[in-house]
Amino acid sequence: MMIKNLGTLLLSGMLSVLLVACNTTTYKHNYTFTGEGEVWSAAYVQKATEKFIDKKGERPDYETSQQSTFELKYKGEQTDLDKIKDFKYIFKGTSGEESKTLEDVNGVRSELKSERSGSGAYEQEDSIIKVVVEWDGKKEEFDLEVRK
Repeated sequence: MMIKNLGTLLLSGMLSVLLVACNTTTYKHNYTFTGEGEVWSAAYVQKATEKFIDKKGERPDYETSQQSTFELKYKGEQTDLDKIKDFKYIFKGTSGEESKTLEDVNGVRSELKSERSGSGAYEQEDSIIKVVVEWDGKKEEFDLEVRK
């Protein structure tokens, strides 16, 4: 019985030392940016985490992770897009940019989606994401922002 109590006491003590020796603070940066032009609308949904790990007596660690989805939607009818031959979109924020080009196609879908994840930079709540859509010689530009 005494050995069991000693084991429980040692385990409790080790856990206490680990909790005191390492302190983690986590911040979440989950935002939805939206915007639209006359012909297209878009949304950028971000789920990001920022962690500061304070190790007593050592240099603190810093980690980030993020997942994001960009969705572009045509505001008209799908039949309007069936004859498109060349199509390109780009979106650019403070954390980077992404583009997609479709050439010599027979139409595009009315909803296009792009997903990414990883570590590194992420958008801040006050960021503005620039969107440019080009199709068969036409062009539309608009901004995505967090609506409050």
